[in-house]
Amino acid sequence: MRLIAKLISVLFHPLLFPSYGAMLIVATNPNMFGRFGERLHIVWLIIVFALTFIFPVVWMLMMKKLEMIESLEVSTAKERIVPFIATATFYLWCTWMFKPSVTMKIPPNQLIFYMMLGASLGVFISFIINIYSKVSLHGVGAGALVGLVLVMTRYSTFDLRVVFVCTILLSGIIGTARLLLDAHTPRQVFMGYMVGFTGQFIAYSLLPHLID
Repeated sequence: MRLIAKLISVLFHPLLFPSYGAMLIVATNPNMFGRFGERLHIVWLIIVFALTFIFPVVWMLMMKKLEMIESLEVSTAKERIVPFIATATFYLWCTWMFKPSVTMKIPPNQLIFYMMLGASLGVFISFIINIYSKVSLHGVGAGALVGLVLVMTRYSTFDLRVVFVCTILLSGIIGTARLLLDAHTPRQVFMGYMVGFTGQFIAYSLLPHLID
């Protein structure tokens, strides 16, 4: 059972959720992005994956090599400080890449922009909470994905109610896996859910009205 829990934790690593979210946005909104072509969709996904997974992982490997952290799991609050700052920087960079007003040869994607804005907010909120208490980053990612699917039910041309229910079940499985591994307490997992969901809620419901 612990082996399965470990596998789930790896497959749904917190740094992978932006990539999963970007794939969901592209897959559930074919009419909105169809004019750009599949090649651009792939470019969008590569940008998200590189800036939100590859770069942070390379940074953490460097920190491990320099003995700034004991393990890549960064299980203690103190070890998480620098990785939080680095991850937030890469997330903000990715957010900027998709900002509608940015002049680029690659057309921006407004939905990915707001998703990344919500993910960045989740990282910052987690950083603040980390000063006082540990929070499940897997829970943050799962909560953000639930919030994103809920938002996509409004934009997508598909009926995503089944997907929404499956996402809720998936978040429960992820949280259970973290509990089975004794990585977090139930309170830390639920706190992570709330942080991730709140970040997406703020980004899609409040901030869009403040940005041109």
